Amino acid sequence: MSRVRADRLMQVVALLRTHGRLSATELATRLEVSVRTVLRDMEALSAAGVPVYAERGRTGGFALLPGFRPAVEDLSPAETQALLLSGTGSVQAAGLDDALRSAVRKLSVRLAPELARSAEQLAQRVVVDPDGWFGGPDDLVHLATLQRAVFADRRVRVRYRGRNDVRPSARTLDPYGLLQAGRSWYLVAAHRGRPHTYRIDRVEAAEVLDEVSDRPADLDLRALWRELRAGFVRPPGLTVRLEVADGHLAEVRIMLGAVGSGQPRVVGEDPLVLEVEVLSTHAAVAALAGFADAVRVLEPPEVVAHLVASLRAASARYAEPG
Repeated sequence: MSRVRADRLMQVVALLRTHGRLSATELATRLEVSVRTVLRDMEALSAAGVPVYAERGRTGGFALLPGFRPAVEDLSPAETQALLLSGTGSVQAAGLDDALRSAVRKLSVRLAPELARSAEQLAQRVVVDPDGWFGGPDDLVHLATLQRAVFADRRVRVRYRGRNDVRPSARTLDPYGLLQAGRSWYLVAAHRGRPHTYRIDRVEAAEVLDEVSDRPADLDLRALWRELRAGFVRPPGLTVRLEVADGHLAEVRIMLGAVGSGQPRVVGEDPLVLEVEVLSTHAAVAALAGFADAVRVLEPPEVVAHLVASLRAASARYAEPG
């Protein structure tokens, strides 16, 4: 039996346990197959010892004997990984969407019917989309490869471009684990025995090697992350204070949050005043120039001066003929 068909048969059992009785047409619609395929699947389930039976008549359909709870196969490694990563936003980037759906289906058929119905209702009414409105925060092309190296305890050769690097460099790393910090994903790994964090969207190539990773047996990844974070010196920020006109708070917060090193905070109510730490004057001007008179920068003076100069230059540019 093919993997696809075995998975579909499990779906049939889960649907019948959840809904009690479904017609061949209803099953075909839910499974996106033909009615003939559903009938063949019923024969296969019956031959395999699953107590499925047909009820005739207008309200008839297929059902399972009451109390039936199937013994399903164990989760595959990919399904296990997908479940562990399901709350982190990396399932899609790692190519584990199908594995997650399969794992959830396997678990749901173990549940009592009322819990299975609750699980299906939850799936129909709750959507978790880590990409939000504007797409994912990082380009995680090599996440699946790095994840494979982490779980297999294998060294990985990467081509990596650091924040200040003109060109990427080749490095052979001993993977320790994966880390999501804020909206970015990192590989925690040792290079020549020293642990570092590597932003995954800066990895330009990755290859898993047939060499066992030198990962300490007693490694505490959370403790290591706290140590690495404590040693990371963030560039000095620039605190910007500005008034925001009524009705513009949400959009100003979104724009400033995109260029800030912290979340904008309200420090005054009448008039409404925001304060945020940004990484540079240029970043602040780029975020604020499009708001026209909806904002008024109060300080620092250099941001005010650059913003005025930028708006004057734009006005002169568009005043030119042609």
